[in-house]
Amino acid sequence: MNKEKKKNTGRYILLILAGILLGWLLFGRNGAEEDQHDHETAQEAADTEYTCSMHPQVRQDGPGDCPICGMELIPASEEDDHQEDDPFIFAMRESHYHWANVQTAPVSPETISIESRMTGMVVLNEKETRNIAASFPGRVDKLFADYTGHFIREGEPLATLYSPEMMQAQQELLNAARDKEQNPRLYAAARERLRLFNLTGAQIDKIESEGEARSHIDVYAGKSGYLTQRLVSEGDYVSTGDNLFSIADLNTVWVELDAYESHLGSLRKGDEAVLDIPSHPGRELSGKVEFVDPFIDRQTRTARVRLTVQNEDMLLKPGMLVNAHVKSGDLQEQLMVPSTAILWTGKTAVVYVKRPDRDGFTFEYREIEIGTPAADEYPVLSGLSAGEEIAVNAVFAIDAAAQLRGHFSMMSPPETVELPEPFRSNLELLFERYFDIKNALANDDPEQSSLGYAESMQNQLEETGEHSLEGEHHMFWMEKYGLIAESMEEFLAADDLEARRARFEPLSEAMISVAQTLGAIGQTFYVAFCPMYDDDRGAYWLSEFEEIKNPYFGSMMLSCGEVREELREGIGGAEMPEEEMEGHVH
Repeated sequence: MNKEKKKNTGRYILLILAGILLGWLLFGRNGAEEDQHDHETAQEAADTEYTCSMHPQVRQDGPGDCPICGMELIPASEEDDHQEDDPFIFAMRESHYHWANVQTAPVSPETISIESRMTGMVVLNEKETRNIAASFPGRVDKLFADYTGHFIREGEPLATLYSPEMMQAQQELLNAARDKEQNPRLYAAARERLRLFNLTGAQIDKIESEGEARSHIDVYAGKSGYLTQRLVSEGDYVSTGDNLFSIADLNTVWVELDAYESHLGSLRKGDEAVLDIPSHPGRELSGKVEFVDPFIDRQTRTARVRLTVQNEDMLLKPGMLVNAHVKSGDLQEQLMVPSTAILWTGKTAVVYVKRPDRDGFTFEYREIEIGTPAADEYPVLSGLSAGEEIAVNAVFAIDAAAQLRGHFSMMSPPETVELPEPFRSNLELLFERYFDIKNALANDDPEQSSLGYAESMQNQLEETGEHSLEGEHHMFWMEKYGLIAESMEEFLAADDLEARRARFEPLSEAMISVAQTLGAIGQTFYVAFCPMYDDDRGAYWLSEFEEIKNPYFGSMMLSCGEVREELREGIGGAEMPEEEMEGHVH
């Protein structure tokens, strides 16, 4: 009995120990794992870096508000931190994109009439201005039109002149009138002399009917208008032909606009113009272009454009400044971009082009040339193609974010390389000969045309000249000139297609270096790389188009390779990093 009791007690102890072990396995271990997980989660939270979607330079270890704008900070993921190596390309955070309310739109051609905005001044219409001159010598005894701005009606007396010569002419008429039946020709000559003294027929008849010569004769206005000039005073002696007064009719006036050289290409005689009068907001007058000055003012660099305008309610006063919108009658199809899409860096216009070939919200910094605005849009002269999508809202936010990331922006644009002529034109032809060689190799050069292109390139290199580029890039060009010349000689000495392809590599590296430092000429160039050439060592080449056509393998692996860099026209100053080119220098 005691043995059985001891045996049962042992079993109970074993069951209790097994229960304790099972409980630890089920609950104790999980609890430890949860504690460890909570610890790891807390550690990860502590390691997470937070940033501002508007000010990415702000970084802190935990959540909070941006010290600059007060926005709530967000986690900065590795994907958010990734940016393109190309300084022209900026990959925008999705949160920043939505917060800034960036909007895009495709560039499309429109049929437009170019509208030029100009400023100008109201001046007198010379065709409606009359100068009143003395028709006979005399002395001004009385002045009726005694101040400028005085409104004169047609037939109103302006001044009274004392003239002995006029008295003599009147006396001759009276004498001839008594004998006009016997001598009508003398009588007609006497009346004609008075008429030439600018007396009216009524004045001459009155002198003849009264039978008495007058010593004082009135000068009358022959046209209604405003007195713009009074050139005499009472007591002045005048001679025949001296100007006494100027009278201008202001019912029509001229508006002389200042047209810059960029406007002149679209201006035509007869173009419609709408005038905006700052002194009368909301009132508009219309006119037509009647004259475009054939000469440019050397100081202002403008030409006069003249309009004749009906002066309704005498709103326009000579000397008044006006704004004008001159609409060209010529319709043309032109790529247009809204003014909200453009940033200005001096004379250069900048837009941000959305790149469909990149993931996410990626934009390319692009400098474009624009023309005279039409309404709230600008015609694109160069730099954009139809169908490309550009940012049309919140452009400054994109530019600011790009600048903070160290990419090209409105405030830090790329440096341009200005090449003198004829070096630039010769270098452009040199690139064209190189592309001929490259395309021949990609097409497997069935007729050895690459050798003919190589001879042409060699001749063009000599035409360009070793010492033809002065200034900061003089030594650079001399060095590359020697490398290109040496590569051309080796290329021409090659016996077969494979040998020419091998000699094409050092030529390509020299041409790539020239394009990277001096900029592409006439278009965008593409630096392409084939990773499989020469037992996977790889090789570069330069192309005038983005599509891969491999000159090192031809039809065997025509599409093998990738574009590593885009070289924009006129943008230079940086060669490919040495680690990229390592192993490719000969």
